[in-house]
Amino acid sequence: MRASLLAATLLLAGCSAPWTTPAQVTSPPVVSTAKQQSDYAHLQADVRAIKRAAAKVSHRTLMGTPELQRTTGAFLNRLDRSSLDPKMKNRMIDFAASAVAGSCDQCFQMLEAARPIPQIAGH
Repeated sequence: MRASLLAATLLLAGCSAPWTTPAQVTSPPVVSTAKQQSDYAHLQADVRAIKRAAAKVSHRTLMGTPELQRTTGAFLNRLDRSSLDPKMKNRMIDFAASAVAGSCDQCFQMLEAARPIPQIAGH
């Protein structure tokens, strides 16, 4: 009886915690220049193109489709030329990688290999 009362109390205590949504937790990126804003917008468009191409793949593949490889490559080229800081680049890779994770193993590996981890770590 005492254990069930304790469990009920803990359960009710947890219910009073405020709910947060991802929008509340994730803050928008801080882009300070017009060039960064432009780069960010173009990269977002590239991620949307990757998502559209990945949606056409019906099952997980090693190489994906030519369109998916092309859109992933275009994203990586634009990312490499962008003026975003390493943390923002890493976050953009998160978005692109989540789009290809279930459809193209090689695309996912290319994105993971492009992460600017040494720059973020300060090496």
